Amino acid sequence: DRHGRGLEPNSRHYEILVVSPTLAALHPTTVLVHILGNGRRSIDEWKVEIDHHHATVRQSHVNAMHDSALTILSELPTTMKEDENTILPNERRLFEKVKKMGRVDQSKADTIQAIEYRLAFKKALRLAVDVAESESGKFYVDSEEL
Repeated sequence: DRHGRGLEPNSRHYEILVVSPTLAALHPTTVLVHILGNGRRSIDEWKVEIDHHHATVRQSHVNAMHDSALTILSELPTTMKEDENTILPNERRLFEKVKKMGRVDQSKADTIQAIEYRLAFKKALRLAVDVAESESGKFYVDSEEL
C-alpha cells in the first residue's frame, strides 16, 4: 500500500489457510485456525467454517489479496507448469542418476526441496486467486466500499 505495507514477510495482511487443493480461507483468524493441532474437522465442517469466516472478510481486502497474488505469480521466473512438468522431473532424474552410482548429492536434494516449496507457494497463490474469484459476492461489503 502507500505506506509500504502489504507484501512483508510474516504479514497477516495476505494470509491463506490451505485446507485442501481446492479449499482455502483468505485472511484466516485465530478463531478459525484454533483447531489446528488441537482437534479435527472434516472437509464439510471446514467448508461451513470458511463460509462463515468469508462472510466477515472485507471484499476490499480480498481484492487486494487477489491482485497481489496475481502480480507475484506473474513476476516469478517460472510457471507452475514449468516447475511440475520440466524443472522438478529433470532435477529428480539427475538426483536419482547420482544416487544409483552410490552417492547422495545433498545440494541436488536441497534444490529439489526448494523447487517443491516454490511450487507449493505458487499453488497457494493460485488457490487464493481462485477462491477470491469463485467466492466473489460472499465476502463482506462495507457501505464505504459501495
